[in-house]
Amino acid sequence: MTENATRTAIAGLAAAGAPVVPEPEAKDLLRDAGITVPRGSAHADPLIAAQGLDGDLVLKAVSPTLVHKSDAGGVRIGLSRDDLPAEAAAMTAALAAHGHRIDRFLVEEKAGAGHEVIVGAVRTPGVGWVVMLGLGGIFVEVFADVAFGIAPLTAADVHAMLSELKGAALLRGARGGTAADLDALVDLVLRVNGLLASLPPEVVEVDLNPVIVTADQAVAVDARLVLSEIDETPLGETRTARTDFGRLFRPRTIAVLGASATGTNLANRYLTGLRRSSFDGTVLPIHPSATEIEGLPAFASLRETGQPVDYAFVALPAKIVPDALAAEPGTLAFAQVVSSGFGEVPEGVELERDLVARMSAQGTRLLGPNCLGLHSSAARISFIPEPPLSPGGIAVVSQSGGLSVDILRLGAARDLAFHSVTSIGNSSDVDAAELVEHLLGEPDVEVVGLYLESLAAGREILDLLARRGISKPIVLLAGGRTAAGSRAATSHTGALTGNHRLWPALCRQAGIALTESLEEFLDVLLAFDTVRLDGPPPATRDAVLFGNGGGASVLATDALARYGFSVPTLPDRTVARLEALGLPPGNGLANPIDTPAGTLAVDGGAIAGRLLSLVLDEAPPAVLITHLNVGIIQRNLADTHGDVTGTIIRGIAGLPAGTQQFLVLKGDGRADMADAIAGYTRQAHRLGLPVFGTVEEAGRVARSLLDFQERRLNDRKGQP
Repeated sequence: MTENATRTAIAGLAAAGAPVVPEPEAKDLLRDAGITVPRGSAHADPLIAAQGLDGDLVLKAVSPTLVHKSDAGGVRIGLSRDDLPAEAAAMTAALAAHGHRIDRFLVEEKAGAGHEVIVGAVRTPGVGWVVMLGLGGIFVEVFADVAFGIAPLTAADVHAMLSELKGAALLRGARGGTAADLDALVDLVLRVNGLLASLPPEVVEVDLNPVIVTADQAVAVDARLVLSEIDETPLGETRTARTDFGRLFRPRTIAVLGASATGTNLANRYLTGLRRSSFDGTVLPIHPSATEIEGLPAFASLRETGQPVDYAFVALPAKIVPDALAAEPGTLAFAQVVSSGFGEVPEGVELERDLVARMSAQGTRLLGPNCLGLHSSAARISFIPEPPLSPGGIAVVSQSGGLSVDILRLGAARDLAFHSVTSIGNSSDVDAAELVEHLLGEPDVEVVGLYLESLAAGREILDLLARRGISKPIVLLAGGRTAAGSRAATSHTGALTGNHRLWPALCRQAGIALTESLEEFLDVLLAFDTVRLDGPPPATRDAVLFGNGGGASVLATDALARYGFSVPTLPDRTVARLEALGLPPGNGLANPIDTPAGTLAVDGGAIAGRLLSLVLDEAPPAVLITHLNVGIIQRNLADTHGDVTGTIIRGIAGLPAGTQQFLVLKGDGRADMADAIAGYTRQAHRLGLPVFGTVEEAGRVARSLLDFQERRLNDRKGQP
């Protein structure tokens, strides 16, 4: 059957209400895609269907109403040819009692023993085909031991999915078992990946369950292609014409629409903020009747300003926004509509479409609506009062306006320096992917942060990075990561699909650091902005722990193990060199390196730098984490030995490059310690040391940094 004929036949089945493509036809599609399936054929007479088949046989019912054959008694395994007539009669009667009519019987040769694996795919709105791989049987039924990927997949993606499975060791022959042919399994998944692109939109789920993987092949024993008349939501098209966002992030002329001539509202506060932040460009209040607002000459419309406008801040009632933004073509570059009442509510959908169409016609790019605005440190503009305007290398794009405020405020408290924070709200025109593409090319940007609630927006980022590769780190905080599936599903794959699984899959493939909380998001951004990642990734995930507190070091070792790090014992020669320093008694030098206050006091704290220099010289690890209880150091040493903590920080900051360093500063519960730690944190950041409150946080961030280095190296080698 030709591809067009197949599409027509499947469309006809879906229109007739068939729940699935009949298994014989589904198996034909798999064969055409190069996927191995059991030998077999279908016929109303099972004996005719069995002609030419050898060995033990499998009898399956083919019915237009039967979806789950095994559960309904529509499958018999391990039959001889002589068993077929009686078994077929019994199956027909049993299914008829449940309202199912058998049209044909599929008879196949029974597959050999092997590992049961499930391979499936489900169409997800805005994302496309999502592929699932997992261990079958009890592992999928009870433990849901599965991994997901976003099609199209590469071999590297499939291997990464395999590595996520808790039962992957079984496939490799754990505890004397037979090792599966993993190459054959990867090849089968890639062929499924290829099949998906050819399937018509009426096919919404694919379930190959089980796939039997033996020592030398992978066979799709059962195939279910689920049908629906609901078409997949098309993915957004890649823009061919690119916008220069330089005028957005460094505007020289700003129009403000919505300020009051008699009171104070959001737009008035924005005007006040521009003045207080010393924005040195031109500000143009737009008001239909006022001649002056906040001490500035006002204009009745954008047209009456008589000059091009780089950026318009719009805080007007939704219904009047399209008319208020009318301008001569090419004169208004960007308009950011903070107003709500558009596509986020049913009654505003058409209004938003009209706004986008009118802005497109006049050459204006639209941000929002339903957002808060733009913060640009270099331009000295912001949507929050008293903003942090020290220019930095962190650029954030957020689908949430409120969270943008938290990112700026809490980030500044953590000593983050922002290039920009852009709130995009409904993203009806300018979207996250466009902004990310621009920011990745900005020389002043070191790391890009994203807060996204839409998987479709995440998919666009994935496609962007697939085109251009990973040049700078991207950190994601995803909202709406619930376990809810994307649709009521009839396959295992569809039933197990949910945002909580798709976001990690998307980030794995894109090389994005996925964070679990706002605090972790800010920590990872800070680390990427602070630590230099120019060199190749380390060959190991070994860590050295240095600090005061034996019990704390034990707990820290456990915490690092959770993030894939080991804390190996230092070589004997290294320990001998450390002992030769003549340290006071009571140290543990094998790793973790535990040093009491008396040791840290040597040379006013300078001993720390000398000690760790020897460690890095002898056995440089991937990560060095220095954890200091600042409260204990200050209480015991400050009066007699000076600024020991500051000396330690300066000493470790001067260690040779090559090992990623992280600093953990802890208090002792006293109120005055918070201010002291804040001061030491700022000092460490200036010296290039990221600071955290716990070793657990440092380990989590360290993993993100090393993962990025490895992904970038593979990218440069041409490996996806």
